[in-house]
Amino acid sequence: MKQDVIIIGAGLAGLSAAVHLHRQGRKVLILEATDRAGGRIKTDSHDGFLLDRGFQVFLTAYPESKSLLNYTDLNLKKMLPGATVLYDDGQFEIADPLRRPSAALATFFAPVGTLKDKINTLWLKNKLQNLTIDQIFQQPEQTTRKQLTEYGFSPKMIERFYAPFLSGIFLENDLSTSRRMFDFVMKMFSDGDVAVPALGMEEIPKQLVAMLPENSIRCNTQVMKIEGNKVTIADGTVLEANQILLATTANSLAQEFFPKQKMTSHQVTNVYFEASETPTRKAVVILNASKIKKWVNNLTVMSNVSSAYSPKGKVLISVSYNGIPTIGDAALAENMKRELKKWFGQKVNNWKMLKVYRIEYALPTQESVRNEIPASEIKISDTLFICGDNLLNGSINAAMKTGRLAAEAMQL
Repeated sequence: MKQDVIIIGAGLAGLSAAVHLHRQGRKVLILEATDRAGGRIKTDSHDGFLLDRGFQVFLTAYPESKSLLNYTDLNLKKMLPGATVLYDDGQFEIADPLRRPSAALATFFAPVGTLKDKINTLWLKNKLQNLTIDQIFQQPEQTTRKQLTEYGFSPKMIERFYAPFLSGIFLENDLSTSRRMFDFVMKMFSDGDVAVPALGMEEIPKQLVAMLPENSIRCNTQVMKIEGNKVTIADGTVLEANQILLATTANSLAQEFFPKQKMTSHQVTNVYFEASETPTRKAVVILNASKIKKWVNNLTVMSNVSSAYSPKGKVLISVSYNGIPTIGDAALAENMKRELKKWFGQKVNNWKMLKVYRIEYALPTQESVRNEIPASEIKISDTLFICGDNLLNGSINAAMKTGRLAAEAMQL
């Protein structure tokens, strides 16, 4: 039987497109190669813990998610604005004093930069809040590192705060990501909250799935070939549709039809530890700004953010390393613990490795990014369309936006 719309891929882009198409009255069938929807945003249950596949957070100011998701039903748990920073002489707190007044004094005296740096941070926040997202993405592109210097931040401020903070967001250590993405992310931090759904990040795609009719998704169904308005799946079955939407991550299938597709990506390795004692009671990201850091970029006690992430009486700690190390999981975990003893002492010895995620495609590279894409690039042919965050920028907002734009381009 001929389908109306077939969507290949059940990540946020494909799911968002499906919801918008469904609201247009279209009948949608999503073909997903893995065991469930969610794409790069999945949460696994492991020994009573909830483990997101890679440390991820949700920025509530994203305009696309605000228009499509029900935040109340997601039961969002907010993280504290700011960060704890580990450095060679100890650790300190830094935060926006307007959003976290309790940290104002600590921020003022934090050994992170000059008084000018701290005033500059507030100036930048005000500047970005007064810019629209479109204006941000129309700015000339250059690296984030160069832009930070042009904003007037000292080398000490960059190395002790911005570099470890942004490397955890952009998943690259050189700050080569476009300044447009830096400005956009900083605006989102200023305009809203940083949070996770109480039951894990996968609650976001689960909510989108719930907006679709039953049996809209076929999982464990890998598409091998697209020819005209027909797709061939791994078992040889051929399905025909009026329209096809390619919503996979950047891969050979997508590049075949969209050669301009950005194939390069950043990798990350995420190690989860179980502990009986928390290294901090704050629901805050902890950044490693040590000059000799090697194995730890940042860590967060996820059970401080949402108690549902761990069984009662247990602590869940997420530790991230940018890239994929060549050493094994056990050795990596021990190296991370050894590096963190400097700040958290011998209790780190009692941390037990739960699971390691080595994520080959975590984010598209973002030396050049945009916030708009013409319909002519979404429409590959009369029957084939494409969406995905790599067409714009690496964010939940971009994934959901390209899904919406694809649904609009597919209107009959």
